[in-house]
Amino acid sequence: MKPIESSSSEKLTLLRRIPSLIALRAFDSVARHGSCTKAATELNVSVAAVSQQIRLLEEFAGRELFRRHNRQLILNEAGASCLPELRKSFEHLISAMGQLNNHHARLRFNISVPPSFAVRWLIPNFKELSATAGDFDLWVSTALVPFHLADTNIDVAVIHGDGDFYGQPAELLMPALEVPVCSPAFLASAKIKSPEDLQHHVLIHEVPEVDDVAVPSWEKWLKERGVAKVDFNAGPRFTNPNLVIEAAIAGLGVALSRGALVARDIEAGKLVQLFGPAKEGATGYYVVLNQRSEHVQFAVEFAERLKSLVRAPSAAPKGRAARGRAPARPQR
Repeated sequence: MKPIESSSSEKLTLLRRIPSLIALRAFDSVARHGSCTKAATELNVSVAAVSQQIRLLEEFAGRELFRRHNRQLILNEAGASCLPELRKSFEHLISAMGQLNNHHARLRFNISVPPSFAVRWLIPNFKELSATAGDFDLWVSTALVPFHLADTNIDVAVIHGDGDFYGQPAELLMPALEVPVCSPAFLASAKIKSPEDLQHHVLIHEVPEVDDVAVPSWEKWLKERGVAKVDFNAGPRFTNPNLVIEAAIAGLGVALSRGALVARDIEAGKLVQLFGPAKEGATGYYVVLNQRSEHVQFAVEFAERLKSLVRAPSAAPKGRAARGRAPARPQR
């Protein structure tokens, strides 16, 4: 009995029901980053190309998939409803292609962290983290905003914020210590003995790239200490915490940085912590497990490994801080 063959018109009708894989990849990337610019960087294409693919996909769907707000793209109900199944489909495609390989298939463990956390903390500790991974290969992606892990293939995420991430259980990994820092060379040439002395120096600011209440604020920091003479509106601003830190290392002024990100630079003598021990705030970096992960046991072990590294002496800013003078022999 001969199999029934589909006509050319039936095949074309079927193909019309399937949007472009390029458009679907762009949709997934924009959904994770909340930005066409970030998605373009990840996909190694132009911002215009990503925007065009999103437009084509919305035309295909016959509805908008994102809300546009201050240059940020936020999934609406329609976009959020199809994303989980789309990501499952991508995993199936990857799995199907993997079947073509006769070599031993290693397990993939997906981690999501904020970009600055990846650069300043995860990568320096990556060797220790991967040493006990066994048959797992660690795959790292970055995200700026909280998200539902159950809707993704992420096994473990580190998320920056207040710990309230859509009702998901979250455990504090590192508290948000707001640490004023500057370079040893800058401190050697400046007279900074108290926060009031900052009125004579440049303040380096971090501003949120997306809605993030956990970003350090010079205005809040100064008001909490009753410092009124410092112009907290003046000074350069950077949307990336890494740029804030590098600006301080370059001697541009005094930065209010996230303590978890500058610990190694302070330890190495690239930065000096000012004005005594830092105080814990209401926000921080939290570790969140995907309760639907296929690798829950390893996710628990990985989270414990993260916490043990955080407890190491070099993982947090020291309680001692410079008071008006640079170290005699700063280490480079």
